Amino acid sequence: MQMLRLNIRHSLPQTDLRIRDSRIDRSNVVPAQLHNAAQQATSNKGITQPSIEIDSYESRRYWGARNLTDLTREFGQKGLSDVKAGTSRRTQIMWSRAENGGKPGDDIKEQIMQEVHADPPETLVGFDIMRGVRIEGTPSEVVGEPDLGDVTDEIETTPFADLRGTPASVQTYLKDAGFIRRWISINEYDIYA
Repeated sequence: MQMLRLNIRHSLPQTDLRIRDSRIDRSNVVPAQLHNAAQQATSNKGITQPSIEIDSYESRRYWGARNLTDLTREFGQKGLSDVKAGTSRRTQIMWSRAENGGKPGDDIKEQIMQEVHADPPETLVGFDIMRGVRIEGTPSEVVGEPDLGDVTDEIETTPFADLRGTPASVQTYLKDAGFIRRWISINEYDIYA
């Protein structure tokens, strides 16, 4: 007797997930800007020249070198005193000659010749230390103030980040719909179908 057999083959439906992570597009992000200004340091130092000032007029005047004012004053005073002394001396000589000229033994001509040929008075030259010289010196000095320079950094940022991105998503879909097949075989199961 033939016996009918019911064969069934099936597959369960399968679902799957499509997952997309969230992404941030960084191409629109403006990075911070660094601005710096640098001024080099400088010494600004210098040296003044030394100087010496010598005023030797008092010493030169002592040794006979005078300016026109002093020379005029001295010669004016000397001239007045010489005129007075010369006038007084000549007056005495003339009175003496007037009174004694007629007396025997008074040779006026010989006295006059002796005065003309008399040796000039001796001038003594003496040496003395320099006096009255004023010397003032100014030493050299370092002047100026150094400039230490400056380095200024400024960072410029935007207050808000301009980020663009795509959100994450999860999508489910039917990967395999599954099936149920049925057929009939005779006397035995069809295991290879």
